[in-house]
Amino acid sequence: MEETVFCQSCGMPLTEGLYGTEHDGAKNTDYCLYCYKHGAFTDDHTMEEMIAISLKHMDQSGLLTEHGQTKEEAAKMMYGLFPELKRWKKYNENS
Repeated sequence: MEETVFCQSCGMPLTEGLYGTEHDGAKNTDYCLYCYKHGAFTDDHTMEEMIAISLKHMDQSGLLTEHGQTKEEAAKMMYGLFPELKRWKKYNENS
């Protein structure tokens, strides 16, 4: 069984077609296309802003309901997960 790979910025599961790209168009296997395009992050959000954006998308898409989670439960999970993601771990280590 293959292990799920997650975007190291927003935590979204990465599947074929959702990978970000490098300057030369090569696939970046760490980040999704929404967070990373042409070798750079698509935004300058803080980790807290990224969590709020992710929660909004999860709520609007029905993922929270599908997973039986409240926004508060999902936020708690994200605040535990995001500091371990590559983008935020590096930022937190430099703070």
